[in-house]
Amino acid sequence: MLKYIIKRVLWVIPTLLGVLIILFSLTYLMPGDPASAMLGPRATPELVAELNQRLHLDRAMPVRLGYYLLGIVKGDLGTSVWSGHKVSALLAEALPHTALLALTSLGVAALIGILLGAFAAVRRNSPIGGAVTIVSLLGVAVPDFVAALLLMLLFCVQFPLLPALGAGEAGDPIDIAVHLILPATALGIGWVGYLARLTRESMLDVLDTDYIRTARAFAIPRRTIAYRYALKNAVIPSITVIGLGVGKLLGGAVFVEIIFSRPGLGKLIVDAVYARDFPVVQGGILVATILFVLANLIADISYAFVDPRIQYD
Repeated sequence: MLKYIIKRVLWVIPTLLGVLIILFSLTYLMPGDPASAMLGPRATPELVAELNQRLHLDRAMPVRLGYYLLGIVKGDLGTSVWSGHKVSALLAEALPHTALLALTSLGVAALIGILLGAFAAVRRNSPIGGAVTIVSLLGVAVPDFVAALLLMLLFCVQFPLLPALGAGEAGDPIDIAVHLILPATALGIGWVGYLARLTRESMLDVLDTDYIRTARAFAIPRRTIAYRYALKNAVIPSITVIGLGVGKLLGGAVFVEIIFSRPGLGKLIVDAVYARDFPVVQGGILVATILFVLANLIADISYAFVDPRIQYD
């Protein structure tokens, strides 16, 4: 187990290095002079020269790559072209909002989706099981931004019960939680359906295995068999999906944060793209990549804790 963890952690290094090189190459994909493109209409020879010097754009490419990687190692992600603030400070301010939104939506979706899928598998031939299956399919079919708009129309316009914009008053947990209800629901509703379908199919396979039939022969209660023995093995495919789902959640958070006007990593990156603030874009994508890689690493390692039969030789 320890050997596998070390091996997976070492694989993270080339992955992140490849992402860093791609992010560094973004400036070369810009038409014309990168400094003029970033400054836009306010570009003057003096400002262009100052930005070239600050971002080392007047150096050869290997030297620039060296400065870029050295800054990453030191924790210096650069400075915003427009605001003049450190990129690390902007990310530190935005990341907690996105992390709270993503973790809340993923946690609620995993809990509801897995339980619904298990219930639908246990009651496979009942009307309730069929209804759960239909609802899960509808959840998968609704995109994040469509769900966000529908929820806003229903609970903010037709029935003004929940706030539509913002992330709540800082320092007020209740207000933050209330502002989180609609965005987290919009972001997680598709995952409820997806995890419910996945858990149902996996649960049906597990319920037909020999050890489950043996447990029934010993007159173990049906609920104990389903939720104590079968669900533990049926949930393993969902762990993989949850790990990979972090990337999709970060992508969906962009639309949700914009629709609900929430501060966060997605909105920060989109605003930086419109402003051509490439240091912020590079830093934001790098942080999102690190979160995605770490989530998959944790998902891989967690298999052995869910099912000890899995070996990592």
